Amino acid sequence: MAALNGLTPSRQPVADWIRNLPAAANTNGAGQTIAKGDAVAYVNGVIVPASAGQDPTHPGFGVVLAVYTTANRPFTFQTNKIIVSGAVGRVDVCFDPNQTYIVRCDTSAGPSNLGKNAVLAVSAANAVTGISGHSVNIPASSSINDLFKIINISPFDELAGKGTGGGANNGVEVKWNRHLLHAATA
Repeated sequence: MAALNGLTPSRQPVADWIRNLPAAANTNGAGQTIAKGDAVAYVNGVIVPASAGQDPTHPGFGVVLAVYTTANRPFTFQTNKIIVSGAVGRVDVCFDPNQTYIVRCDTSAGPSNLGKNAVLAVSAANAVTGISGHSVNIPASSSINDLFKIINISPFDELAGKGTGGGANNGVEVKWNRHLLHAATA
């Protein structure tokens, strides 16, 4: 089973595609927080949590690499290492539309799912460690508005033999499908 760590870059993000921006949690009405590894959107100059499910409210913008207070200080000595619901802060976000991420897939994913769209599944972040609870799911039917596309299956889930597929909760590599800077596909 892949760890629940949110979206983790599969390669080192290019510094030109990382920005430190203001962030506000709970702007989509879902009571979401913002943590390291969360998929986020960019609305009116502020980073907000990405909407879960199919046909999200906003296109994706990036993935949070680090979370800070409004004074741009780390949450090192604070109880919560995330931007809690209803609060504001700052984040380092990788907004490269070509960056790929490793993430847990809640539904069963195997080789037949390569190239298929995936939707964001939002679970609570770990406030003590500051790590995201985001994962992805494969919808019954794809939409042009699905946020991600599966491009690889974790090799650790293929240990039973090539092409056998994996079960639920295995790791997948995803790329943005619906990104603010990238045209989406169904």
